[in-house]
Amino acid sequence: MNRKVHYFAVTSLILIWAGPVHGQTVPTPKDKDAAVADAKLPSAEEISEKCAKASGGKEAWAKLKTLAMTGTIDIPTFNVSGKIEVYAKRPNKILRVSTVADGQFVQKEGFDGQAGWEFDTQKGLRAITGSQLEQVKAESVFDTDVRLKEVYPDMKVTGRTKVGDRDAYIAVAHEPGGKTVTMYMDAQTGLRIAEDTEGPDETGTVVKANLLFEDYRAAGDIQIPYRIRITAPNVSLVIKIEDVKSNDPVDDAKFAMPAANQGN
Repeated sequence: MNRKVHYFAVTSLILIWAGPVHGQTVPTPKDKDAAVADAKLPSAEEISEKCAKASGGKEAWAKLKTLAMTGTIDIPTFNVSGKIEVYAKRPNKILRVSTVADGQFVQKEGFDGQAGWEFDTQKGLRAITGSQLEQVKAESVFDTDVRLKEVYPDMKVTGRTKVGDRDAYIAVAHEPGGKTVTMYMDAQTGLRIAEDTEGPDETGTVVKANLLFEDYRAAGDIQIPYRIRITAPNVSLVIKIEDVKSNDPVDDAKFAMPAANQGN
């Protein structure tokens, strides 16, 4: 395995769906009169409801039982690319598969509703525990965008800023595993357009990542970003969704931890 793929193997757990911008943190707002500005901010409940409506609405999401998405992943830092697959099943099952560099590196991360696991071609198969398991649990919620305040009960709107040319509200929340999530909600549409994450990896090392959610389009009756840009220290990648299937049968066994000799 060449050096580029080796480094990707080391950093992939940080980057794949870091749980979603550019290499610099989105700037905080600089209002002259912070007290007046804060008084005009929407509440977390209002932000949550607007996001729910923008992403298709609770009724549209309630009709969905499964989602299967396929696409591409490009890592310009190392000039490698590959394919991704994501399978999700209500209420909280998920499987993410990334294959890069002509199959030289494969990573899988799954959660079956109770237990989490991961596999890659360098480290093999292992169970996910501790703070990483808590993070996977939070990320596996099937319909987060229509239940933001429920998923993040401590979510608080802290200010406003710009993400590119879009006005956005800043909402900060925390996950049980110790991750801080800073969401940037489009002030006009209500969609979640960017996210900063900071939290411990499986070794306890604090990891930061920035995500941009772009190219929102309809997938049936819901809206999802078809392009996600992720940046962490020294590496960046771009995920592009090409195909989305909803309500196709997905067996529960797909999300379960495979036997040790079947991880790949």
